[in-house]
Formats: sequence, structure tokens, C-alpha cells
Amino acid sequence: MKIAFYYPNQNVVKKDLIFLDYLPEITISHNSCDSSCDMIYVSTLSKLPEAINAKEQFNKPLVCWVWDLPFNSQTDWDLTSEGIRDNLSRPQNCMNSALLLKKCDKLISASKWTQKTIRDNFGLDSDQMYFYINPQEFDAIPNQQKTNRISQISRYAWNKKWENTLYACKDLSYELSLIGVRHSPAYYNYMTKQITPNAKLYENISRIEIIKLLKSSEILVSPSVFEGWGISPIEALYCNTAVLVSDLPVFQEVYEDTVLYHNRFNKDDMKEKLKMLTKNKELQKQIIKQGKLKIKDFTPERFAKEFKKLIL
Repeated sequence: MKIAFYYPNQNVVKKDLIFLDYLPEITISHNSCDSSCDMIYVSTLSKLPEAINAKEQFNKPLVCWVWDLPFNSQTDWDLTSEGIRDNLSRPQNCMNSALLLKKCDKLISASKWTQKTIRDNFGLDSDQMYFYINPQEFDAIPNQQKTNRISQISRYAWNKKWENTLYACKDLSYELSLIGVRHSPAYYNYMTKQITPNAKLYENISRIEIIKLLKSSEILVSPSVFEGWGISPIEALYCNTAVLVSDLPVFQEVYEDTVLYHNRFNKDDMKEKLKMLTKNKELQKQIIKQGKLKIKDFTPERFAKEFKKLIL
């Protein structure tokens, strides 16, 4: 079977296609389709228009992976006036994306929460399966000495609430590593004005450097107020790093009682939970131990099996 695979970054594609090692019957054509392809698979909304054009030109079935459609950006995100201006077009963009998704033959949601929300808010039906981490990528890098480091890894975007992390960590004797890519220049400027002396920004660094920082971190935080899933906590657990996340329904769906949660609308609760976690090494070990049991649910082998069931 030949699949036309649409994804914007070739380097990411190499990592994200590891699951195909377990599906030798599949070959791919990256960002291109012709009559020899059996189907089209697109794993990001940004490439969906291109994939739809290929579907219309070659009359091939189109499958789209959906991480999320952030319908609630003007409410739960608690935006500043600058944030509201920066997100004015988001609701219309989401509606436009929903109209494009209706042209697909099959949708796959990244979580049960995404599956429910795109159905309830946009009338979109989908199958659901979880994504995975690539153990080989992490095993290739030696373990690092754990230090008094707290890390957050995500895009620099309004829903990620980096400012809450800065607030929660400012009185701790920990180095704070903020690791991301600049998604919203307005938010990046807003967030950098609040940088504390113990914080260091990392922007667009290599995956090798990200993994080294993650492996040397004692704790990973993820205070987001919106996610479709969120992969960094699973990566952290694989790296023997304890995890504190916001109480998003999707986090509770994926991580259950494995990790520690804080109220996503209360930065003081985040601060208290983080302080408790830094002082309780046994709790850190417990989170990591429980997390190891969860990792088996997010492997390339498992993804390949479910992908085959849904697609082939």
C-alpha cells in the first residue's frame, strides 16, 4: 500500500514515521500524490488544503489526524487585552478548519476529549487513537545527571501559560528551563517581560539538546489551559522526570492517577503543588514509577497496530 503523507517538516516526519518500521506493507510519498497512491494521510491542519487538492485531483480517500480545534480560546484562556487582539481570528480559523475537515473521508482524533469536542462543537465524527513517543530517540542519548532543574517544553503560545510557570518557580532554588518555539510573537514578548533571574529561555534548539535538558530535569511542568493531548509529560516520564500538569480533562484522561495535578485557573495552587513536589523526593519517585507503566500505551508498535486496524 502506498500512502501520500502530508506533513510540513521533513525532520519531524522522519521521527513521526518510526511506526512504519512495524508496517512493512506500507510505503510513503512525502507531500506528493499521484495515481499510484492508494490513499492520502495528513497529520496537521496546516497541510490539509494541499491534501484536499490531491484528493480532488486523484480521487483518493483522505484521512486526517486531528490534534485539536481550540473552540474555547476566548474563555478558558484568560487572555489579556493583547491576547484577545492576537486571537481575534482564531474562532473563524477554527470554523474554516472544520469545513475543510468535513471534506475528509476519515478523521482520527488524538484523544477521547478531542473526539468529543470536535463532535459536540463542529459536528465532526472521528475514530480515536493516541500518538506515541519514540524510545529509540531517547535511548540514543546518554542519561544526564539530575540537577535542580524544572522544565517546560511547548510552543510559546497563550494557552501554554508560561507566565504561571515563571510565577510558580520564582521563589524556588531551581533553574527553570523554558524550551519552545515562537508560535505567537505577541505572547513571546508578553512572556519575556516576566522572566525571572532563575529562568533561561531556549528557542528552536535541537531535539538532542531538548532531550538532554529533559533528562537532567527533576520536574517537568505543563500548566496549559488548552491541549488536544500533550506529549511532553510522557517524554518526561520516559526520562525519569517527575511531572506536574494542570487539571485539564484531556490530561486526566491520558495520565489518570500517574502524575500530580494543579488547578489550571489558580497559579497559587500550581506554586504550592510544585513546592511540595520539589521537597518530596519519594513522591517524585512514585510518579516516575507509575509513569513507566503508562509508557507501554504510547509506543510505535502499539500505534502501528491501531493504525493498521483503522487505515488498511
